[in-house]
Amino acid sequence: MITKLKIFNFKSHIATELNMGFLTVLTGINSSGKTSVIQSLLLLRQSEKKGRPGLDLNKPLCDIGKSKDAISRFAVNDVITFAIEFGENDKHVWNFDLDKSYNSTFIPLVTNAGNPLFGSISSPLLENKNSLKQLHLFNNNFQYLSASRWANRNSYPMDTYVVETEKQLSLEYGQGELVAHFLEYYGNHRSFDICLEKSLHPNCPSKKLLDQTIAWENEISPRITMTVRKRADAEDVVVEYGYNARTNIRELRAENVGFGISYSLPVIIALLSALPGGLVIIENPEAHLHPRGQSKLAELIALTAQSGVQIILETHSDHIFNGLRKCIAAKKIDTNNLKIHFFELNEDNVSVNTEIQFSETGRVLNYKNGLFDQFDEDLDILLGL
Repeated sequence: MITKLKIFNFKSHIATELNMGFLTVLTGINSSGKTSVIQSLLLLRQSEKKGRPGLDLNKPLCDIGKSKDAISRFAVNDVITFAIEFGENDKHVWNFDLDKSYNSTFIPLVTNAGNPLFGSISSPLLENKNSLKQLHLFNNNFQYLSASRWANRNSYPMDTYVVETEKQLSLEYGQGELVAHFLEYYGNHRSFDICLEKSLHPNCPSKKLLDQTIAWENEISPRITMTVRKRADAEDVVVEYGYNARTNIRELRAENVGFGISYSLPVIIALLSALPGGLVIIENPEAHLHPRGQSKLAELIALTAQSGVQIILETHSDHIFNGLRKCIAAKKIDTNNLKIHFFELNEDNVSVNTEIQFSETGRVLNYKNGLFDQFDEDLDILLGL
């Protein structure tokens, strides 16, 4: 598990240090550096996957542009540094030196580069690829879902190698475009029963991925059901929806059911299919969901994290936030497994973050202005206070 992440000279981050838990939530105002935290990890993964000794700024997980877009406007030198601690005795540091090459899409890895945050250090990237493969950031026990996910589609593409060998839901940019193929292949797979006991829906006795997915989707839209099937005459997978009711409805196209159902589908599958020790990164899981659905999704997120899967979450939802607080109070997640970081910009437009502390009953101990307080402010105005 990643226990600490440090970012130096990258975009709006001059010297950011984050304590990480099994569930790490990034929140705060827009353009305050939350996505950049996630991008630091995605850049490391996409560079390693390409086998390049440096920082590859574009494709397939994220696009930064050129080196001038990556280096902070207030950088004290031309070295971007990412440092990750996987426990107390497993620390990795990566230094990338622009060397005044500001229009490059690739920033070389350097050793023995010094900076004020870390001092003189060497970088291990690609020095021992077998060692890196043991870290969940770099192996197949990983999923990334961006805010721009595929949804409201009747058919999805297939990719046998990416789904069946690499066990990924996405081809590019965390779009979840392989979600139907993933669910068709693993949904009733006899060797793929969900092993995260805490994440099993209480009203579904089956451990099959398809059954559990439907059960959790019922928390978003009651009585919803779905089927997935490959089309024999095409290279795609079809998803059809229906409703179990007194008069059953079958074979509805995705375009004819709520947008949030298909938009949340890859999120639910990523959580249910994760293995202990794995890493799941999700941006805005709440998108297109009713508040009740957001709260129930927060419960699934908390239960998955409590089962030993590391989840990094970016959200603007007070319902996700309060749903996690409810999970603390209900003992569904331990406070030491949950790290919430509130981001804002200082007067120089540099990212600063505050780690939010909670009591054992889910009460916030160090509230910050802007931390999901808009409802209270609006209510005060409506009540004339």
